[in-house]
Amino acid sequence: MSISRLSGRSRMSRSLSILRLACLIVFIFGVLVIKSGCATNPFSDMFGKQDTRLTKGPFLLGVYPDRAALMWETETEGLCKLYYGRDRNLDKYVESIPETHQAGEETVKKLVFIHKVWLEDLEPGRFYDYRVTGPGFDDKIYRFRTVPENTDEVRFIVYGDSRTRPSVHRRLVKLMKNQKVDFVVHCGDLVTEGDKYEQWGPQFFKPLKGLAETVPVYIAKGNHEGNNGNYEKLLIPKGQKNSFGFDYGPVHYFCADNVTEGLDDEVQLELIIADARISDAKWKFVSYHIPSVNFGGHWSAWGYPDALPGLAKAGVDFVLAGHSHMYERFRPIAPPDDADGNYVTYITSGGGGVFMHGIMPNVYHAVAKKKHHFCLFDIKGNKLTMDAIGINDRVIDHIEVIKNAGRLDKKYLRSAIPMKEMLDFQQMNLHRQD
Repeated sequence: MSISRLSGRSRMSRSLSILRLACLIVFIFGVLVIKSGCATNPFSDMFGKQDTRLTKGPFLLGVYPDRAALMWETETEGLCKLYYGRDRNLDKYVESIPETHQAGEETVKKLVFIHKVWLEDLEPGRFYDYRVTGPGFDDKIYRFRTVPENTDEVRFIVYGDSRTRPSVHRRLVKLMKNQKVDFVVHCGDLVTEGDKYEQWGPQFFKPLKGLAETVPVYIAKGNHEGNNGNYEKLLIPKGQKNSFGFDYGPVHYFCADNVTEGLDDEVQLELIIADARISDAKWKFVSYHIPSVNFGGHWSAWGYPDALPGLAKAGVDFVLAGHSHMYERFRPIAPPDDADGNYVTYITSGGGGVFMHGIMPNVYHAVAKKKHHFCLFDIKGNKLTMDAIGINDRVIDHIEVIKNAGRLDKKYLRSAIPMKEMLDFQQMNLHRQD
């Protein structure tokens, strides 16, 4: 027998072996398909996860004692399920039929699918695990905690104006993750141009990955969010409005929209004041985007001249806003001479990532800095501490305040500004507003 005939038979033998192996693989996968009752190609599940996935979120829009709101986005149409339960026993689920949204520039339009769900009948103060599943994917398991029914402690972060520079925003979020907070409040300006849907992923959702899946983020809408509805479609839970309040232990917090086109400032201010009046919380906080007191950047005075006396009479303790890209904490502003009310501390926290404005400290500032930062509040009963933490993880401002019989301690109030003096100074500078 010649060498050429031997080599031919060898090649034929190898070909038959490969063919038998291929047939065996097809047979095995066929059996798996029959056993699973699945009519689809088994290879689609293996490789579909590379193409079909969550493109935004999951994102905790709100957590309460007995319910929680979440959102996510996919690029694939179809029903999703969110499985949830305690101790990794995901024995319950809610189904979500997505809202179809056309995204992108005119020349490169594409469809995305936005999901929003409420998890109901939860127990206060419990940890819940959850996982989002959909066409061709299973996401990771995440954990959040509902608001405890009876607690006198809370720890939270407030910041704003994270738009435009996601790398800076991401650095701050990494620091935030180390703080183990109960919730986060954002004072608005999440993206550069909110009417451009393609900015929402890289500028807002991506920097918050690793935090917003497990910690709720409450938002006061900024003027850069636009008015074409992207903000509302992505970040307002079903049944909720742009202005809303929530409670956590000793704190009542109200996030207000003072930027959307067509809103009446007087009506919005009265909404904020009415909400504060009816709350009996030990500490009352308010956030909106355009500040009522701000000396630098935009020199804003939203709600002038009624905001300052109105918020003081309603018993508000802290007002945090953004818009001007800086950190400024004002000395506490006294209530009007002829009225009872709170001494209110106003803070501009507009250093979440955007390019910073210059600022010249004046006599009304307690602290004024041109620094990227976030504000960390820690409240235990009658005692409140706040650290403004810069991007280098150093504290740029620190306060400690104690309430006695509902009143701030005299040490903190020694530097208070008379209401009339502040209003007069604001009037002199109204021409500088943006």
